[in-house]
Amino acid sequence: MTTAPRALVLRAPGINCDRETALACRLAGFETDLVHINQLRKEPEKLLQYHFLVVPGGFSYGDDLGAGNLLGKNLNVHLEKELEQFVNEGRPVLGICNGFQALVRASLLPASLTSTCGENACAATLAENASAHYECRWIKLAPQPGPCIFTKDIGTIELPVGHGEGQFVLANPALLEQLQANGQAALLYTSDVPTTSEQELPYPANPNGSMGGIAGVCNTRGNVMGMMPHPDRFIHANLHPQRRGTNGEGDGMLIFKNAYKYVQEQAEQWNKPKQHVNVEAALASASASIARSSGSASSYAASGVDIAAADNALAQVKDAVSATHGPEVMAGMGAFAGVFLASALKEMKQPALVASTDGVGTKTLLASQAGRFETIGHDIVNHSINDLLTQKATPLFFMDYVATGKLAPEQIAAVIKSVAAACKEAGCALLGGETAEMPGVYHEDAFDLAGTIVGAVDLAEGWQNGATIGSGDVLLGLPSNGLHTNGYSLARRVFAQYTLDTVLPELGDPLGNVLLRPHRLYRRELEKLHQQVEIKGMAHITGGGFAGNISRILPDGIQAVIETNAWPVPPLFELIARLGKIERDEMYRTFNMGVGMVLVLAPEMAAKAIHVLPELLTIGQTRAGKGVTLS
Repeated sequence: MTTAPRALVLRAPGINCDRETALACRLAGFETDLVHINQLRKEPEKLLQYHFLVVPGGFSYGDDLGAGNLLGKNLNVHLEKELEQFVNEGRPVLGICNGFQALVRASLLPASLTSTCGENACAATLAENASAHYECRWIKLAPQPGPCIFTKDIGTIELPVGHGEGQFVLANPALLEQLQANGQAALLYTSDVPTTSEQELPYPANPNGSMGGIAGVCNTRGNVMGMMPHPDRFIHANLHPQRRGTNGEGDGMLIFKNAYKYVQEQAEQWNKPKQHVNVEAALASASASIARSSGSASSYAASGVDIAAADNALAQVKDAVSATHGPEVMAGMGAFAGVFLASALKEMKQPALVASTDGVGTKTLLASQAGRFETIGHDIVNHSINDLLTQKATPLFFMDYVATGKLAPEQIAAVIKSVAAACKEAGCALLGGETAEMPGVYHEDAFDLAGTIVGAVDLAEGWQNGATIGSGDVLLGLPSNGLHTNGYSLARRVFAQYTLDTVLPELGDPLGNVLLRPHRLYRRELEKLHQQVEIKGMAHITGGGFAGNISRILPDGIQAVIETNAWPVPPLFELIARLGKIERDEMYRTFNMGVGMVLVLAPEMAAKAIHVLPELLTIGQTRAGKGVTLS
């Protein structure tokens, strides 16, 4: 960005932590304004001048009884259109204490559950503390795997709480599992004293008595989060009773710094004029622009291939690709072949290279239809790394391949930038790739995206995927966050009658947002598990579903039994089955059904794994037999 990202800290009756919150935003790097809700009511479009919205906390009137309720209604009545655009564009919103309650009352949290409450769109609330008195203490929080941008790459942190009404309650307790499966339980109260489950965390570690030990939730996209503890009250180390901190900063700054980093990465895209959904017209316009700039089209361009357009696209992504390179990249973008220094393999006793190639299929058609290319790269990179992880390999570098019928530089650049962003987040170099323009092979409004990942593993560790699986082992599942990258040809047929901005009651979010949700990456979760438990086998649930993927790791004489009623299937899959009149077996053969990675462990290790990662789902067991069966 050429100018500093801007943060708006909202002021309203009942809020009294606005100045501390504004200071935290400024320390993180934001140019910050304190704006009263009454001022925004007069100029609601002013909200869209900012990149980050924070609704601070306080306790003047009480969360549930006054301030949060009133502010939520104000947001709904006077700022609904602007706030919806703000969130749909991916701009981050943080609600603290009263602010959390306001986001709940404005139906922004927990967004994926609102449709299950019928006329009562508010599926959650902050109620009076279980202790029935005001709680003021320091607590520990464990960020959970999921899409939340505020808690990314953060370990266990300490923050203060100050609540009279801080107990997180769902209208239907059964929705707790859905919230966890969606990866929306962003923050859990935790303790140094081991418990059998995070849900059983006792007072005072869970000071408000919140369901499931939940201290904060996010929406399914991860750009809206509400939290009950106060990050704004621990921005300096000297605010802690024992002066704890890192480089003089308190743990609360991690939340605001993550928001700043995210905004820096995304703001360039937000500031661009919105692309029209008519991709064919956009392609034609881009081609005409290139022709004008070059004076006349070459004979090659006249045949449908414009080298100048390709060079233009590559020039736009040079910095993004270079940002993924460490000192081990000796030759990257621009070279005839990438060169990666493999000196790190010297530390392995028996190093082996692990490689995988894949694509994202017809999900690219939805990206073109929506004119949204900023997430599709995460699909191919995350999918490929997940495949690599099943061999316990560490990713080294990635190579992408983008092919199109007619090159639109801005759109192809957006695709490659998203690949680079995903590689950077995963600690993997984007070593090189190919951009091909092939008129006649692809339609002008279509493109294809594929890639190859290369990693390394030390065979001396002796681990072989599935080799030790036996009868009586337990199958655990890591939740998916959507279709990932499989089944889109069927899903597109089922939803063909709907536009991508349709909000179906079962989904509670525009159809385009749901279908374009990026493939989830499981690297952090698996690395955490490997440190504490022994995993016998891992299966990435992609094309072929449960039977097609789990069977690949089963030894002869062993059968996997999937208990389909053991976990709540996300509404998206139930909707596809109903609208498409698709049989159960076909659904489990085509889609991941809410489980993106299956792990096989001995029973005692499975129990320990669930304690380490409470989001794990128990989905079945092994027995003598053959293949995979659904029960």
